Amino acid sequence: MDLWEDDLFDDDFSDEEEELEDLPEDDALELSEDGFADWADSSDGAPEDERLEEALAEERTLELESELEQDEHPRDYAAELEDEDEEDEAAPKSDKRLKREILAEALKRTEESARTLKDFQGVIAEWDRLDRNRERRERDHENLRGGVPLEFQAVPEPRIVPLWMNDPEYRQLCSGFFLDILFDCPYEMHELTADKFISDMIRDLSEEHKEVLYFLSLRLYSATKLAALRGQSDRNIRKLRMTIHKKLQRAFYQHLQEKQEAGGSLTLREQEFFRVFGELLQTMGKNAVIRPENKTPPRKKKAALDEAKDG
Repeated sequence: MDLWEDDLFDDDFSDEEEELEDLPEDDALELSEDGFADWADSSDGAPEDERLEEALAEERTLELESELEQDEHPRDYAAELEDEDEEDEAAPKSDKRLKREILAEALKRTEESARTLKDFQGVIAEWDRLDRNRERRERDHENLRGGVPLEFQAVPEPRIVPLWMNDPEYRQLCSGFFLDILFDCPYEMHELTADKFISDMIRDLSEEHKEVLYFLSLRLYSATKLAALRGQSDRNIRKLRMTIHKKLQRAFYQHLQEKQEAGGSLTLREQEFFRVFGELLQTMGKNAVIRPENKTPPRKKKAALDEAKDG
């Protein structure tokens, strides 16, 4: 078997040698050179390092040409920015934006052209109107309790949403008003307001006054319910509430007075409080206090009830 394989290989090599011998000498040399060049040299005929150096040289040449072009014909970046601004101005704008710009320009011209007292009064009236609109927009985003407790908004017999999900605290938590839950305490309720003066004024109250103010103003307990809770008479609770209101309202009135004298502006609610409490000071003196509004309808008199029964 080995001898047969040796003979076979010898025959193959002998055939190739015979073919090469039959070819001319130049053709045999070319074949040998081509076969050697296929694995010794690259297809471009240049090593890899030389090609990288050539590419780097070309890149440097392009950078040099770009620098020379910039030196001969510099770019005016300021003019390009102006062209971009002109394009932005030429771009279409929304109707609301155009209206705001027109109103702002009209107000600016009115302010600059004001000369007489009547002109300045018109400018001030326009400023007041803009302030009222701004405060109205801000009130739309405020979380106000109003005169109705949150418990009244709960559905008494829900069919889809469970009853525990109608709880005011849970609904406020779902709405993102978690601060009302964190500071729902007589000793932390001063954190519920962003006004520093009001917060400090409530924080400086005594513990007894804080508890009464919390349950009557925030929890909306009646004086009778709070009296039963504290073991006192409802008359004592009402008297204590009046004392707290006097103290807070007088301090707040003095704060607004100092703020107005310093040139600060007051909101519409502050202006209304300042006016009403100032009138009560002139008539009642140190006993001036704005009493909470009684929202329950007045009861019928006994005489009217007796007449109705007789009729």
